[in-house]
Amino acid sequence: MSSKKKAQRKETPKKEAPKTKPNEAIGKVGTIKFPVSEAFRFSLESIRKRFTRALITALSVLLGIAFMVTILTMGTILTNVGERPPESYQLWMVIIALLVCGVGIVNSMLMSVTERYKEIGTMKCLGATDTNVLEIFLIEALLLGLLGGVLGAFSGWVAAIGIFGFQFGIAGVFPAENLAVIMVNYLIYIGEAIGIAALLSVAAAAYPAFYAARLNPAEALRYEV
Repeated sequence: MSSKKKAQRKETPKKEAPKTKPNEAIGKVGTIKFPVSEAFRFSLESIRKRFTRALITALSVLLGIAFMVTILTMGTILTNVGERPPESYQLWMVIIALLVCGVGIVNSMLMSVTERYKEIGTMKCLGATDTNVLEIFLIEALLLGLLGGVLGAFSGWVAAIGIFGFQFGIAGVFPAENLAVIMVNYLIYIGEAIGIAALLSVAAAAYPAFYAARLNPAEALRYEV
């Protein structure tokens, strides 16, 4: 090989690799995308797998909310027909019923966390953060609360309308002189009931959700139910 070719090879500059900052490389490799839609899908899948328990939880919300809407609707109807509204103790019964409902949600979600230790540990080992796990459980509780709230609000309102409509007639339930105001009140009761059901479910599931989010992945994978 001639000395000229050797010189050309020595003079040929080498291509340098693109410089990246350490933080940028770590960010590209370690970032895990877990959108809310994926958490929503996980929540629906959990409800489907544990349908019986989810149904019992939703029914507890339904009964408490139905009782609440029935009492509120009854108060409006009795006022329209010139009778005494419900006593204060009945409102306290509503509060107690909602508290019992909240305790039931806490118990159901804690049992759900216990059954899903290995699932939670696997998700966290694959890159899910504490916030991702928290989202899954809170969305699940929100879905159950909305389901029970919607069904309970409408069933409670229909029950009150049916009972007092039979007793006082349609005119007592839907008076013609202030029908618009009465209908607005009924809609407010239903909307408040659905909002309370959703809020109660999320608040009751907060502790189980935080507990699940703080689980150690290695301990969760070793746990035996």
